[in-house]
Amino acid sequence: MTENLIYYNSRKRHALLTLGGLAFVAMGIFMIVTKGNWGMGLITIVFFGACAAVGGWQFFDTRPRLQITDEGILDRTLGVGIILWTDITGAYVQSVNRENFVCLYVRDEQAYVSRLPPLKRKLAGANAALGFTPLSINLSGVDLNPEQLLEYILKQSAAAQL
Repeated sequence: MTENLIYYNSRKRHALLTLGGLAFVAMGIFMIVTKGNWGMGLITIVFFGACAAVGGWQFFDTRPRLQITDEGILDRTLGVGIILWTDITGAYVQSVNRENFVCLYVRDEQAYVSRLPPLKRKLAGANAALGFTPLSINLSGVDLNPEQLLEYILKQSAAAQL
């Protein structure tokens, strides 16, 4: 491979998340103003306001989300740094609620997991209950075919083993 492959957050997806969140915030305000339903109105405003804030943050986040280089693969949301092709021994696609993940088997899993902050480390350990590996590349919000990525990962890791 001669060039790095770089993928960014889907701006369309995050624009829709932001707009949807703002629509529900407006409904929460409407509940308070017209019906005096402060409890449900405030809960709606806080929850969907947070969704809109996250969507807006992701919409304006211009940092690469996923980078594939000659060395390996870097998923910024995973938080373990670059996973070397020589360390990847296998992979598979797992989906939950139409959100795709590429689950990686690596040689020294603990070396990568130990780089995570304590909370993320516990979540990585809980991934097994959902059928994931501790190192799973989250493809939600990235316009990328999971099967094609899986094929590429397996090809690159096999080539690196030679």
